[in-house]
Amino acid sequence: MEAEGRGLGEKDLGTTVGGDTYLGRRQVKLFEFGGDHYELGFQQGLQLREAINHLFHHLREFDWVWARKPPLVPFRLYVSLASRWAEGQVKEDLARLAPDQLRRLEGIAKGADVPESHLFFALAGEMHVNQVSYRLGACTAIVVSEEMSNRGEPILVKNLDFPLYLRPYYVTRLCRPKELYSSLVLTLAPWVGCFDGLNSEGLCISYNQAYATDMPKANLPVSVLVQEALERCSTVRDAVDFISGKPRGSGAQLVLADASGDMVVLELSPNFSGVRETEDGWLVATNHYQSREMTSYDLPHTAYYDARNVEALRGLRVHESSELRLKRAEQLLSGVETVGIKELVEIMSDHGESGRGDDNTICRHGPFYHTTCSLVMLPRSRRLLVAYGHPCESVFTDFRGLLEPEEGVEGRES
Repeated sequence: MEAEGRGLGEKDLGTTVGGDTYLGRRQVKLFEFGGDHYELGFQQGLQLREAINHLFHHLREFDWVWARKPPLVPFRLYVSLASRWAEGQVKEDLARLAPDQLRRLEGIAKGADVPESHLFFALAGEMHVNQVSYRLGACTAIVVSEEMSNRGEPILVKNLDFPLYLRPYYVTRLCRPKELYSSLVLTLAPWVGCFDGLNSEGLCISYNQAYATDMPKANLPVSVLVQEALERCSTVRDAVDFISGKPRGSGAQLVLADASGDMVVLELSPNFSGVRETEDGWLVATNHYQSREMTSYDLPHTAYYDARNVEALRGLRVHESSELRLKRAEQLLSGVETVGIKELVEIMSDHGESGRGDDNTICRHGPFYHTTCSLVMLPRSRRLLVAYGHPCESVFTDFRGLLEPEEGVEGRES
């Protein structure tokens, strides 16, 4: 699986440009869309039709899909049934809580010429893999204050840790919706929501998954809430109120920073939330809760991946990597007075004291998880740097000058 992930081959799906065969050394391509949400979606579906169809035609490569499938059910039948089930579970909540994003989904389906149920399957997948037995994502994010930054503004850095098979479907998307804030985000080809991004007001949000144990009251993916907040909120505190006030389908740790210099970690379960403030000029988020309000909703730190999970994770302690990555990041930041982009990328490229990357290092090189994308966000400069690969061996594409404060646009709640 790794050898295939490192080269392009049949997975040169138009999301990067350049001559290198390694995705991390190619230039990240920007996809720019404008209009109402249906038009935004239609343009996304049309321009990313090849990637979207390729993903759904190659679901057999996705370990988490096999982990969910009942043993005696044929694969194609399972995907068909699961897609229809996902549409039934998610569509009503999306229409009620984020109607603009439902219109975007309808546009993506039309532009890509795929059934809407497939896109609901992708949305439901985000919430289901957030269950510990089917765990898919694990990430590390760091934000430093404007006082600690050598650029005079906060710097937010993030490693996305996923299986390699997801990397060809990453998309860097610039959207200019009518009457809402423009946003520059990292997402997946079929998604309406996003992993991470910033908006024209300088609000930055980064999304790590978390292991919440309380049951959701609505099937609304956190990725959709991140996109909604970027379109409607101008400050960290506005975004905290907006996101924490919505029901959610899973847990998360969101790192937020804005152009004023404000920054927090917002810890979420489906029904509860807590906020971590900085005392040392920096904040780190991995995948376990640290705030007083949220630790009781976390999975026990003695829990292990069981036989229902992918083979590479079975028997491992669930929180082990999250705890070790957090400890290492805090060690590298402790006592540091000033850092810049270069120094923070070096931290995100860290392979531990041994110098050999593994499943527990900040730059992950595990049997299942790899750092498949790395980001840098600067809120005051409205600047995003993206690399599709391990930061230790990738080249960042720098997106700047694309977002400016927009007059006459005020966030509105859906």
